[in-house]
Amino acid sequence: MSSGKETPRQKMIGMMYLVLTALLALNVSKEILQGFVMVDESIGKSKVILDENNARIQKAFEAYVNDGNFEAKPYLLKSIETQKSIRIVDAYIDSMKVIIARKTEGVSKSDTSQLRFMEKLDDYDTPTYLLIGSDETKPIDSKYSAKDLRLQLTNLHQDLLSLIDNMQKNTKTKLDDATINTLKQKLSTIKPVDRNLEKDGIKLNWELENFYHMPLAAVITNLDKIQADMKNLESEFLHTFAAASSKFLFKADKLHADVVAPCAYVLSGQPFKANIVLGASSSEFTPDRMEVLVGGVYDTAAKKLIAPGTPLAIKDGMGTYEAMTNTVGQKELKGVIKYRNARGENEYYNFNYEYTVAPPFSAVAADNMNIFYAGIENPVSATCAGFSPADLKLTISGCGADAKLTSAGKYIVTAKNSGTCSVTVAAKINGTYQQQGPVKVFRVKEIPPPVLKMGGKLATTNLEFSKNELKQVGGFGAESVGFMFPANFVVKSFEVLVQGGGLYPCSNNNLSDDAKKALANMRPGQIAYIDNIKVLTPKQTLITIPSVKFKVKS
Repeated sequence: MSSGKETPRQKMIGMMYLVLTALLALNVSKEILQGFVMVDESIGKSKVILDENNARIQKAFEAYVNDGNFEAKPYLLKSIETQKSIRIVDAYIDSMKVIIARKTEGVSKSDTSQLRFMEKLDDYDTPTYLLIGSDETKPIDSKYSAKDLRLQLTNLHQDLLSLIDNMQKNTKTKLDDATINTLKQKLSTIKPVDRNLEKDGIKLNWELENFYHMPLAAVITNLDKIQADMKNLESEFLHTFAAASSKFLFKADKLHADVVAPCAYVLSGQPFKANIVLGASSSEFTPDRMEVLVGGVYDTAAKKLIAPGTPLAIKDGMGTYEAMTNTVGQKELKGVIKYRNARGENEYYNFNYEYTVAPPFSAVAADNMNIFYAGIENPVSATCAGFSPADLKLTISGCGADAKLTSAGKYIVTAKNSGTCSVTVAAKINGTYQQQGPVKVFRVKEIPPPVLKMGGKLATTNLEFSKNELKQVGGFGAESVGFMFPANFVVKSFEVLVQGGGLYPCSNNNLSDDAKKALANMRPGQIAYIDNIKVLTPKQTLITIPSVKFKVKS
């Protein structure tokens, strides 16, 4: 395909791909084939990142239109039309890869995203026969052939080119000349072009140059690269249409008064600090556009400022407040924000914030470590000087965490997500709970991912079993290597693939009868794989863990 603007990462992948292709002409070694595996995995990661970025931008684009910015809707519709055209061809190539991989490997199921686990990466004949046919001078023209792929990409190029040209005929979707030229240059990256090279006296067209006499590893990598180019093209169109509709312009059309303090608890004799801001604030809110008036009052019914208050200094769109706390008890901070909108009219937003000044001191600590783990029970102890453990209450926020009281001063904390969570301790004073001591921040980490446990052995490396050991294996478990706390992982399903044998799906953590028989009949030196392993985590989410390769001891 012809070249266009590419990111440094894309240029690097392209260079690696060219080097590997050149080496193929000299000698196909296992190292070269593994090089294709590495390139293909890098391309795969780029495709995932592009998909995530495109989905995030498209979602924001749709929200922008749904918020009433209907002038952007024509561009949104064009972006949807573009994505639909690209994804039809992307799905076509996905099907193409599956067919090639299955027929080359000789199995009924094959995951083309797991190139490193394929056995026939160096097979030239099958991919060439499927894509080109038996006579390179007369390439076949059937569905999922190289010639049909060329037609799919050519039609996609023409459809998107027509879309761009039609946009220029409508004032609601017209783009400037520089943008149009950039899109057309980017569009050229997916158009198949004959370079008229020759090899062994054969004139190579696009189909032969990309797929003739290529091993399976190169064919799958080449198809993945084409998909990555299409996803990059989708990203370019999406960014262009979103920018053209003024998607990224900031509009403060939903405002509210806010008080942000590092902590609602202050030790006696220490200053209380807080930032008083207008919601959706920005550095553009300079003193001539916004005032924070502490003690001010705005009558919303009469639409009148009835108490002027004391103004604060404004910096970066925020007013910074500070007051000494010489006495303990409940304190109040209130006032009004005065804001001049884009029409030159003043708007007013009242704020009211309460905080507690109390004597120190409390403590909270995880019984096992200084961190929590998501998905399991974490024991926690809470204490506070001068108070009975029975009069304490622990509150936790963040990471979907929850604290359950087990006995006086003892809690079990469970968290759903990783990140950080804040824990506070409150003591009962005169019938009400009041916070004691500063907020304690805990890190929440995910449990280390598990590996398969087979015959009492963790699959941290390639495994070997004697025939007698294999006969004793009835099912599998999963464990996190080196993790010291109870964590229940449950194997829900897997597949057994015996070299030279068959593929045996198994449900739950037990081997099926066919799989047991296949393992029992394995010969010394024969290899088998446990693949597509689905494991239920303590968080009740289903994950896929790495495949396991093992062989029978000689």
